[in-house]
Amino acid sequence: MQKLAHRSAGAARLSSFAAGAAALLAPFAVPRAAESTVVLDNLTLAIGQTTWRIPHLELAGATLTTAELADLFKGDEKAVDGRLARLSAKNLVIPSLTAESKVGDETQRTEYRDVRAADIRAGRIASLRAAGAEQTFEKANGGSERYLWGASLAKGVDLRQLVHMALAVRVDPQEALKPLVEEESVESLTLEDKGARLTVTTGRIAATGVKGRALSSPATQLLERLQKYDPDKPEADPALQKDLVDALASIDVASFEIRDLMASGKGEPAEKPYTTKVGRIAASRIAGATVGDFSLDDFSMQSSDGGVIAFRRFALRDARLASFIDNPIPLIGHIGIKGLDGDLPDAHLGEASRMKFSLAGAEADFMNFREIAPTRFSARVDNLSIDLAARGEAPSTAQFLALGYRNLDFSAALAGEWREKTQEAVFAPLRFEGKDMGAATLDVTFGDVSSAVFSAMPVVARAAALASSVKSVALTVEGGGLVDRVLALEARKDKQPLEKARADYAKSAAIVTASLLGGGEKARKVADAVSAYIMAPKRLHVRLASAKGINALDVMGKNFSDLFEGIDVEATADK
Repeated sequence: MQKLAHRSAGAARLSSFAAGAAALLAPFAVPRAAESTVVLDNLTLAIGQTTWRIPHLELAGATLTTAELADLFKGDEKAVDGRLARLSAKNLVIPSLTAESKVGDETQRTEYRDVRAADIRAGRIASLRAAGAEQTFEKANGGSERYLWGASLAKGVDLRQLVHMALAVRVDPQEALKPLVEEESVESLTLEDKGARLTVTTGRIAATGVKGRALSSPATQLLERLQKYDPDKPEADPALQKDLVDALASIDVASFEIRDLMASGKGEPAEKPYTTKVGRIAASRIAGATVGDFSLDDFSMQSSDGGVIAFRRFALRDARLASFIDNPIPLIGHIGIKGLDGDLPDAHLGEASRMKFSLAGAEADFMNFREIAPTRFSARVDNLSIDLAARGEAPSTAQFLALGYRNLDFSAALAGEWREKTQEAVFAPLRFEGKDMGAATLDVTFGDVSSAVFSAMPVVARAAALASSVKSVALTVEGGGLVDRVLALEARKDKQPLEKARADYAKSAAIVTASLLGGGEKARKVADAVSAYIMAPKRLHVRLASAKGINALDVMGKNFSDLFEGIDVEATADK
């Protein structure tokens, strides 16, 4: 969270400067020009916990007098807002500007170069530029971070709303968000963190449509609380999560983008650095503490141990930021990844062992949320390939290698829906398909599923789940690549003909299946279908159904054989 506070402070650098740039005069300012142009030297101004120093300033076409400028930030927020509403000027030039603030045990210093503002009307700056800036964060323990910002440009900067956010505490919970900045961009950024031995560089950073409102607690106090927060002792500040969620909901951004990000640092061992690259980070429709769209494009990371992982695109949609803080499950409308490749060392198996894999794509959609969970969802994994040969003699892969698989290639799909009207939860289909293996599809329907299963209270959710019942289960297996390879391997081991091994396995499978299911007539029906499938592995279909449903009490209170014989059973195998 502390790092997040640093990054947020950095991202808001130009906006905070805009508020300071309005401080055009201090009690010790000395005017050196007449008429509508004011030249001021050696200005010092304190706003909250930040002290601004301006060695030289030139303001052309100012509508306020020198005395009014001197009192610009005196008094309460209402008084300051009234003066800003009457502040207009043609342009403002500040060759250099410094700001210093202290939050907890951390000191922040910022120096801006060649600041120019044009067309200031009623406290609103049409255009605000800076040639660059340097920003440092220094901690009492000696740690430090250094930011070097490139040339920047902001348009449509509303000083009145910025001051409102800086000085006011929101009283009205329904206070509307108002424009802060129309457009803002920085051409580059370099971050150096000596403590973490980390260097980060970026290309252009841009944001549009920034709106905001006053927070429910002072921003400086919130930052101090974040610094002091101990995840192991959340009871020390029980209101922090609520106030942090409020802060997230108090800023809207139409779009945000970072280009060409690269991070590098010293790993373990130190002489082997790690490097992370991202072609583009983008977010849009950020409102009400929800990110409408978020994406990472052209990501790659090379770790200190020689591992490499990369993907073409990672995306989120309708991600509720507050749920990442106070929910057991983050609430996300969509999550997906495309073009994933990995080549990682496996130290447990030796230097030559690698974990190599690739994924064409995976995605999941979640809809119709109730309390903490979705009532509808779907997910799929397309062409996940795992290189078994690269792992060497690993116990987990030895059996597959013996069967002749050098790669595991599979796809899967999953979907589910809770139907409020019938109080049913349907999972259909749950499908797995493996290359040269076959495919399996499972459909399951639960009954007596109340809305309580979505409760934020774990005890209530568990009780509701136990009260539900299983109404039907249907399994369909297609293809027999895996079965054929297992039988061929066993035949070679036992030095017997394949057809004899197949017949022996079919017979054994029938006996075991019938025994597990209770040994009754319907159990033997399923066993016969399983045996027939092994003899000719084309398609096996088994469906178990109960009109009333079977719940946990039924399983614990009845003999399994009687329970199984009391349900409807379908079992067939294509020949």
